[in-house]
Amino acid sequence: MILITGANGKTGRAVIKALLSKGERIRALVHRTEQMEEIKLLGEMEVVAGDMMDQKAVNEAFVGVRAVYHICSAMNPDEVQIGQVILKAARLAEVEHFVFHSVIHPAIQEMPHHHNKLMVEELLVNSGIPYTIIQPGVLMQNIHESWKLLSEQGIFRQKYFTTPETRIGMVDLEDLAEAAAIILTSPGHKWATYEICGPENLSLSDMLAAMEQHFGHEIKVETPQDEMLAAELKKRGTGDYQAATILKMFQHYNEHGSVGNSNVLTWILGRKPNDFSSFILRTIKSKN
Repeated sequence: MILITGANGKTGRAVIKALLSKGERIRALVHRTEQMEEIKLLGEMEVVAGDMMDQKAVNEAFVGVRAVYHICSAMNPDEVQIGQVILKAARLAEVEHFVFHSVIHPAIQEMPHHHNKLMVEELLVNSGIPYTIIQPGVLMQNIHESWKLLSEQGIFRQKYFTTPETRIGMVDLEDLAEAAAIILTSPGHKWATYEICGPENLSLSDMLAAMEQHFGHEIKVETPQDEMLAAELKKRGTGDYQAATILKMFQHYNEHGSVGNSNVLTWILGRKPNDFSSFILRTIKSKN
């Protein structure tokens, strides 16, 4: 059985779908009991609810598990402590393969959530548990957050790009999930750290060209100021730590970009990863 932690997020759901398509037995760990019935709609699996800071609940989730795909909720200030709890449970359960969902360039200390991922990576490497560390680039699916404005008004609201030189290496979540399923179900991936990135390091003009090609009209760009974004995040109920971390992330992206290489993902998938244009086209078709 394979355990997916943080199962109710978009990444957890995508990995579950990919594993179910391979006929794997899944146990999904969600945070709240009210999420259990919803995630069962994805397919036949066990679902348990519990706080990843609760050692007893996590230990119980690991019973009978051979492998785990560990996802911590985005920008969680307790990520390192959660990593300690999860690894303790994994050792107790004698897990054969621990796959950790980290982030591209975790060594960048200016972004707190990257640095927290790096500390969990260190804990995992030192644990003695057979592991694979996955370091994904920015997800193309993050654009879905502003899709309504983009599709209805032709406005791309974004904070990644402030100069023509800024470039972001994005990856399609469907490719990431397929790679994760391969890593979890095929031999030869233990003791590895994989950068998972798509085939392009995109500029804003690259993204606009793909959008305009498939929407068939001009796309305008809207870049909210930090104060406006912070107010929007607060309105959505985002915590102070998460809001501050998001702003630091975008500030770093604006100054340095976030580029990557698709060679590893190409090797794992056995094909070229999806590009941004195909992602936009697929999303348009799925929304119509």
